[in-house]
Amino acid sequence: MAPLLPLLAALSINQPWKQVAPGVETATAAELGGDPGWAARVLVIDPARAQFLVRYDPSRPTLREWRARYPGALAIVNGSFYSKDPDVRPTCDVIIEGKPLKGAGCHRQDALFFGARPRSEAVIPAVSRTPPPPRLFTASDFRPDQWIEALKSFPALVHGGSAACNGPHYCAESSRTAALAQMKDGRILLFASQWPAVRREVAKWLAEELGAVEALNLDGGPEATLSLKNESPEDSIGTLGVGLPMVVIVLGAPLQN
Repeated sequence: MAPLLPLLAALSINQPWKQVAPGVETATAAELGGDPGWAARVLVIDPARAQFLVRYDPSRPTLREWRARYPGALAIVNGSFYSKDPDVRPTCDVIIEGKPLKGAGCHRQDALFFGARPRSEAVIPAVSRTPPPPRLFTASDFRPDQWIEALKSFPALVHGGSAACNGPHYCAESSRTAALAQMKDGRILLFASQWPAVRREVAKWLAEELGAVEALNLDGGPEATLSLKNESPEDSIGTLGVGLPMVVIVLGAPLQN
């Protein structure tokens, strides 16, 4: 008879995850050892089975409006910070459909880039013919010419496999929180909470419990959003009717550059 304990352990690890699409799975944060009071959701994505887009619209479409634009999206999460003084513009740099958009600020040293969609091999230098997979980068390691979709945000919640959000103010505040992380196996993780969470505690959980190697903080508060395929806005993590000028969209099939 095969040992029972390893089999039970494997079932226990796999049980919380529900498939959204091939290579895309979801679970509640509480099922993964997170604080149940966050009422948070986690989504993990195999970048070989999905495509990431970054989209920005200063008219601040609602989640329902973004859904209407991308009805086939497997998931939509809010993006980085933005300013409304006097006009709506992103706080940090973004690259959308190959066009860079300069942010209004975002000079923090603990900011990270998310390279969401690489350019085709034809535009990558000969020394690096293989397009890089979607991943997180420090500012010094990010090469904008390699990406057709990317965003920058702050602060780093996890860096080098360790919790990094140690500031005494913002990182210690309790607020609805959203994040994007890279796992050890290269998968991309999305997180959003319906109720307030202390960012420092989210960072520690991502690093120590889920094994994130890098994680960046996304815009939080009313903007914290994570919506899954075939899910109504009322059932999504989010605030009904709030404007979302920037989002990251997960599609199920690679696009042609």
